[in-house]
Amino acid sequence: MDTSIDPRKDFYLFAAGGWLKRVPRPEDRASYSFPVIQGKRIKDQLKAIIAAAERDAPTAPKGTSAQLVGDFYKAFMDVDRRREEGMKPLQEEFAKVDAISSIADLARYSAYAAKTDGIALLISYGPSPDLADSSRYAIYGGPGSTALKDERDVYRSDESAPRRIAYRKYVHEMLSTAGYAPTEADRVTKLVLDIETELDKAQLSPADKRDFNKLNNRMALAQAQALLPQIDVKTYFSELGIPEPKDVIVTEPTYFTAVSNMLKQRPLQDFKDYAKFRLIKQFSDFLSPDFDEPKRALNQAFTGVATLRPLDERGIAQVQGGLGQPLSQLYVHAYYDEDTRRKTSELITYIMAAMEKRIPTRDWLSDKTKVAALEKLKAFNNKVGYPDEWIDYSSVKIVPDNPVANAKAIISFGLKRELAKLGGPVKSDDFNGESTLPIAMNAAYQIFENGFQITAAISQAPAFEPNADPAVRFCRFGALIGHETTHGFDSTGRQFDAKGNLRNWWTLEDTKAFVTEAQKLVDQTAHTELAPGHANDGKLWVGENMADVGGIKLGYTALMDYLKDHPQENVKIDGYTQQQRCFIAWAQLWAENATEAYLINVAKSADHPPNIYRTVAPLQHFDAFYEAFGIKEGDPMWLPPEKRVNTW
Repeated sequence: MDTSIDPRKDFYLFAAGGWLKRVPRPEDRASYSFPVIQGKRIKDQLKAIIAAAERDAPTAPKGTSAQLVGDFYKAFMDVDRRREEGMKPLQEEFAKVDAISSIADLARYSAYAAKTDGIALLISYGPSPDLADSSRYAIYGGPGSTALKDERDVYRSDESAPRRIAYRKYVHEMLSTAGYAPTEADRVTKLVLDIETELDKAQLSPADKRDFNKLNNRMALAQAQALLPQIDVKTYFSELGIPEPKDVIVTEPTYFTAVSNMLKQRPLQDFKDYAKFRLIKQFSDFLSPDFDEPKRALNQAFTGVATLRPLDERGIAQVQGGLGQPLSQLYVHAYYDEDTRRKTSELITYIMAAMEKRIPTRDWLSDKTKVAALEKLKAFNNKVGYPDEWIDYSSVKIVPDNPVANAKAIISFGLKRELAKLGGPVKSDDFNGESTLPIAMNAAYQIFENGFQITAAISQAPAFEPNADPAVRFCRFGALIGHETTHGFDSTGRQFDAKGNLRNWWTLEDTKAFVTEAQKLVDQTAHTELAPGHANDGKLWVGENMADVGGIKLGYTALMDYLKDHPQENVKIDGYTQQQRCFIAWAQLWAENATEAYLINVAKSADHPPNIYRTVAPLQHFDAFYEAFGIKEGDPMWLPPEKRVNTW
């Protein structure tokens, strides 16, 4: 803390100014914060686990977690072998692209690339729970991926924009590293940017993609075929291994039409050249370390950080991305105890009770919708720590000397496993998403399952300190749980009912009232510059911002309930009441030292606000915050009551 700062003038510096002055941002980090520090602790834990697995892999039985993790990591870390192999690991894939002689061939290759290489080339089709009935699967058709999945502003910028220039340079350097002659690299670089810009332009905005009613376009197979007649959808399904469905859900029909026009207007060679670039990009982490330099330069342009993470950290990230559950199994055994699981469940009980208490007090909601909201809350299916049943990876062939083959084996295994579920009821894989693996420092609400998952890794300091005073427990970890609870009722979650089905269970008046309240968060974001001249428009962050507001309110309410049950713990510490320490604990959790380039990047393209925004902005919507520190009208921290959101 910096107690020389008046909390009524700058609560952020009051709560965390001492840390911000004392702790420098490491040069390899664009952003440094408490979650990053916790992430470093998790990486150190994973590093120890992987080192043991690498040591034991040669003698471990095939298919065990130790063998899979150890050999995968060893193959990745052998940079000398990767450099010696050069582009050989992709020659077979390049040959398949070279053999494409027609649009029909391109369609078959697109399915092959999805199945074998994990690349959604131009379009994508696959199974997911049906929006209208989450107990069964539907086949979805949607946009293909682009190389910059999360940086869409680059495609929407003009040619002189610094980030677009940086991406163009990156593509050129990647091609040059792969052996392209300068003139050929020039030509392919231009068409890569042109194609991806066209593909991006055809898609819905990120905000519109969160409106599931706009995505729920169910149609007969013949209708889907008519949107993109050049790609025979039945052949695509056959190549992918999907039984021919009666109907499909095409999330963005206009995108399919745009791809059809591109196939009419562009020569086949353009798509072949683009496919090769996507292969290079997809597997560059497993190829020669010479590909590191283009990545480093792009990283510097996008985040302001001129160095890459150490090789061992990148290796850990690759194991986490490919063998997340086997690695998690080893992690849970080594570092997660049942007492932490029990204490997490206790917090969840208090948070859920706080939400149950708050719903009836929402004056803007009709009685009918309040009943439905309570029904949804009581149906929450929450999971803590790790799955009751782990995924069996024992059939995956992982070798210690071929990282590209290992990556492909995992991709194929994952798709086959998903397709095997078709025809039966939906079977969710708990703690198996990128953000919900037990080793991920995260908690996440699952729309189709109507519940959240709290990972093992996030259940440690500073997010969760089981022996800290109640304010720290409830207004850090408890507020994170409240955040996920609120996601069930935010701009996205409210579109789904207690069974996880897309259904409007709101009255028209309730919907109007909700939109009016949510707009206050949009306006607050749009008027808060993260860097001079750079503010997010607020529409993309509104769900996260609403969840933060709900999270701290639920954490505080639960804290008050806990202190009623345990009055002996309602004590001042260092001169601050439990109420005051609640808000200090929240702000400290999100304290952040970040580069300006990083904050600009977040403002332009991220779907979550940066930590620095989350320190104080949510607190300004809570009357108890003002009461705790005597903040009055006219103080810099004051947000007029009419601008405060009052949803959950």
